[in-house]
Amino acid sequence: MNWRSYQKNHLRSLRRRFRHASLPYILLSTIAVLGFFLYAAVNRTGRARGHPPVSVQRQPASGMTAATVVSPPAGEGQSVIMGPHGRGLPKNIITRWIDHMMDRYEVKYGAVVAIDVKTCRTLAVVSRGAGFSAFDAYPAASLVKLVTASAAIEMHHIPPYASFSYDSRNASQSVKALTNGYNDGRKHITFSMALAKSNNPVFGKLALYKIGNSSLQTYFDRFYFNREVGPAFIMKSSAAVDDDAVDIAQTGAGLNPDITLSPFHAALIVQAIADRGRMCVPYEGFGNSRQGYTQVVSPQTAKELLGMMRLTIVKGTSRGAFFNRRGRYILAGISVAGKTGSIHGSDPDGDYEWFVGIAPVDDPEIAVAAVVVNGRKWTIKGSYLGAQTLLAYFFPGAVKKLLHIR
Repeated sequence: MNWRSYQKNHLRSLRRRFRHASLPYILLSTIAVLGFFLYAAVNRTGRARGHPPVSVQRQPASGMTAATVVSPPAGEGQSVIMGPHGRGLPKNIITRWIDHMMDRYEVKYGAVVAIDVKTCRTLAVVSRGAGFSAFDAYPAASLVKLVTASAAIEMHHIPPYASFSYDSRNASQSVKALTNGYNDGRKHITFSMALAKSNNPVFGKLALYKIGNSSLQTYFDRFYFNREVGPAFIMKSSAAVDDDAVDIAQTGAGLNPDITLSPFHAALIVQAIADRGRMCVPYEGFGNSRQGYTQVVSPQTAKELLGMMRLTIVKGTSRGAFFNRRGRYILAGISVAGKTGSIHGSDPDGDYEWFVGIAPVDDPEIAVAAVVVNGRKWTIKGSYLGAQTLLAYFFPGAVKKLLHIR
């Protein structure tokens, strides 16, 4: 074989090897390109549970006047948005987005309230479901832990980094887990993380062995439970703590279904935490900008609570609502503090999924409360609805694009 023939055969062999070796890479590249176009198409039609892009200029959401009259019952699949004197309010971007999300996930019963922390204006009051209202009281679930934590911080000076011992799971509801001795157990958790993970045993034993029924009742009253203030519908929340040990533990942990809270009142509670412990208390004529402030906890207590609530979003029970499937935080540059709650209720029957939130943590602007009642067919949690409310407030431009609003 001469040199020319040898070169020709060698090049032919190299081409054959290259074709066989590159085939897997070509297939992988093709799959990647197809996957990219499929992902873009699904996101464009809104069928995926992706979140709107947040690389847009932040704009202030349009304000709304304060709601002062209980909304009439909403029909099934229909939201009610009420303003002063029972007049319907024009939908701003927040209420439109909430309405859209309730439609998208077929929420049968739910409510969302958003309040401006600095001015106490009501930004949104939306309720859905026959007979379901943002001003009626429902089982408060683990939102009660905010009251328990306030009493622990203020009365016993328990710092966020204090360590607690317990047995069983965070969500345990057994009497033994709630009452088996203060700080007894093989597992350890900090006070902050106990709030973030909504640890029932820690808060049950804290209420029973440290706070006690009379002090716990005092802090419920401080947060305006059991009071008729201004229009009666504003404060329908009720809380009565018995002297029975099991009842004290269950109440402190948020497991007592008789402790009730309205979504509007829940928003006012976190508004107080956001505003250095000052609650905006509604009077008659609240819709005409007449309101007063009451110091429900000290500024230092409010500051510590706010910091502890931050962990709920980052490492606790709300993480799934604020991070998308790729693990990216959906509110870029906006820190959020929150608390969740979950309990079974009977009117209407279902699992009540609560969320209260504050943002931004460093300089709070908005306080949100959301609740969704899930029956046999689950839709979404209150934390997801709360996260979407904050998204509409801080990034209205992106939400407008998704709603095709100019």
